[in-house]
Amino acid sequence: MATRFVWLAMSLLLCSVSAAAQAKPNTAPDPPRRSVDDRWSRPQDTGLPEEMRTRMAMERAEHDHRKILEDVDKLNHLSSEVARSYHERGKLSEEEIKKLNIIEKLAKHVLNHTLGDEVEDKSSKPLTLAEAVDQMKAAAANIKKTMTAETRFEVSAVVIASSNEVISLAHFIKRTHGKAY
Repeated sequence: MATRFVWLAMSLLLCSVSAAAQAKPNTAPDPPRRSVDDRWSRPQDTGLPEEMRTRMAMERAEHDHRKILEDVDKLNHLSSEVARSYHERGKLSEEEIKKLNIIEKLAKHVLNHTLGDEVEDKSSKPLTLAEAVDQMKAAAANIKKTMTAETRFEVSAVVIASSNEVISLAHFIKRTHGKAY
């Protein structure tokens, strides 16, 4: 009978300790909020050594920068094509309107990469469609020139302003083209 009592007491003790452990609130601190500085680190990297995580983050950042430079090249190329086509024919075809949509999307992508905000252009609008096309081509060339001259660590106000200019000019060209036909 004494052995039964000891086993019963031990069982109750173990159950009460287990229940107390479950009822105890979690005192672990909340995980820190991610900042802009560590935006390249990924949650799945937490089990890796610090040196490897840093190297992987740097490789991802380099890859993203190369991708943006490719987008800038494409933006410049498409805006040159639209300008050349407009000056040859004197009007924009549906293909050029599709290219304008791609140009706008690429400019927004560059703007987001440089952490800029899209703002409405308050400067004077071009008077003609030809002027708008030429200004868009010049702004895209300016983005390419600035982005290729800088490293991935630099954020340029010129790139942000030129990206906003390309976006607003693409809107203007599409609106003006729609009114003309």
